[in-house]
Amino acid sequence: MLADKGTNIICLDRNLEWATRTAEITNSKPNRGTAIAAQGDVTSAADCEAAVQLALHSFGRLDILVNNVGVAGAPGSAVEVDMIQWAKSMEINVSSMVLMAKYAVPVMMRNEGELKGSIVNMGSVAGLKGGTPHLLYPTSKGAVVNMTRAMAAHHAKDGIRVNCVCPGVRTP
Repeated sequence: MLADKGTNIICLDRNLEWATRTAEITNSKPNRGTAIAAQGDVTSAADCEAAVQLALHSFGRLDILVNNVGVAGAPGSAVEVDMIQWAKSMEINVSSMVLMAKYAVPVMMRNEGELKGSIVNMGSVAGLKGGTPHLLYPTSKGAVVNMTRAMAAHHAKDGIRVNCVCPGVRTP
């Protein structure tokens, strides 16, 4: 949808084939923004910084960060969960969004105008209501919701809007 409005996009994924496929789909239609595929792990500071730099190098600026990441993660209840898997899952679902913002916000602040940038964090209805059989996913997505509120308060003065989208399960 962003490409349909002329937005240029970096498609970042650990799996370069998936990022490339997304970029190809985006670039297959005329009169759209350009999509560039890039391989990166959003739990790596170096990869997050490189993605922001790629946007700057390729497009001259960064206006929007969409943190669209999430894994079901460590299964089980508090009694059953493997804490090493728990920590890795929280790193993917929550910490990666902070890490991307860490590098994106300073670059967005250089943009001119009152609104300098937008960050969209993908949460989930599970983060608002819980109700899944495992503890990790709703916990991590609830953290994303509240992290977004804090980020919005922190960066409003900088002209950066921060929102959270919480999709639910689609039923027929």
